[in-house]
Amino acid sequence: MNNKWVRFILILLFLSGCKSGREERREIRVSGAWALYPMMLVWAEEYGKVSGVKVEVAGGGAGKGVSDVLSGQVDIGMVSRPIREEEIKEGAFYVAVTKDAVVATINSKNPIIKEIYKRGLTKEELRKIFMGEIKEWGEIVGKELKDDKIIIYGRSDASGAAQVWAEFLGNYTQGDCKEKAHANFDGDQAVALAVSREKNSIGFNNLNYAYNIETGSFAEGIRPVPIDLNENGTLDPDEDFYSNREKFVYNVSIGKYPSPPARFEYLVSKGPFKGEAKKFVEWILNEGQKFIEESGYIKLSPEKLQEEIETLNRGRRK
Repeated sequence: MNNKWVRFILILLFLSGCKSGREERREIRVSGAWALYPMMLVWAEEYGKVSGVKVEVAGGGAGKGVSDVLSGQVDIGMVSRPIREEEIKEGAFYVAVTKDAVVATINSKNPIIKEIYKRGLTKEELRKIFMGEIKEWGEIVGKELKDDKIIIYGRSDASGAAQVWAEFLGNYTQGDCKEKAHANFDGDQAVALAVSREKNSIGFNNLNYAYNIETGSFAEGIRPVPIDLNENGTLDPDEDFYSNREKFVYNVSIGKYPSPPARFEYLVSKGPFKGEAKKFVEWILNEGQKFIEESGYIKLSPEKLQEEIETLNRGRRK
């Protein structure tokens, strides 16, 4: 084969490689927080319809989302907790895209469920339960009950939900909660399933695992724990908003439910978002916002939304 044909074949191979590269960029890889996973599935499907871009979505927890994106394994990480300073120093750039909330969950056959839904639990009572200082359900209502030892369930994966729940309880870490738990599980769904199977259990879940995402009613076998915000021993009408997901989401959006455990959900890239990933996030902050409420999440305020759009386009946070 003479040199002319060799050069021709090399040019064809080069052009073929360029084409393959462009095709690969029509795919976006996303991983991370289970809290944002259901919402991202909706965005991925809807964006695919209008753009032709395939968005591959995997869960794994907030910690995995950050580590995957910083190591280049995915284009976008999903994170359900504040981005840490050390992660920013490693190049993490983030924009908020929605809000949701973490809520304590108990079994629907909890021995004092009627009392809990009449009076709620105070933040201090929840702290004492999750730190193992209150060991039986009867202690809450001053009764001696049989077979009422509290079983605490937590998270074993790098979970944003666990971090914000620990922050809500006080100056604690996910490790503190993990140490006090009787069992820890990977993922929201596993915690919800465990709570639904043990009548004396308590855990914590993102709101879309505490409620049925299709009906808006309670998830099977579990109930969210109402918080006695003013600690007067009664669940007052303005504290009683846990009966269905729509009512709960509304009260999170107007700030009735405390933050934390209500929190922003973030998308993260290594450095400023670029190419197809940036187009996707830009779509999420515009057309994608109309899918948020029907998916059980909370929309950003107009001011916060505009701030995040400007941050995305600027490529750095102020």
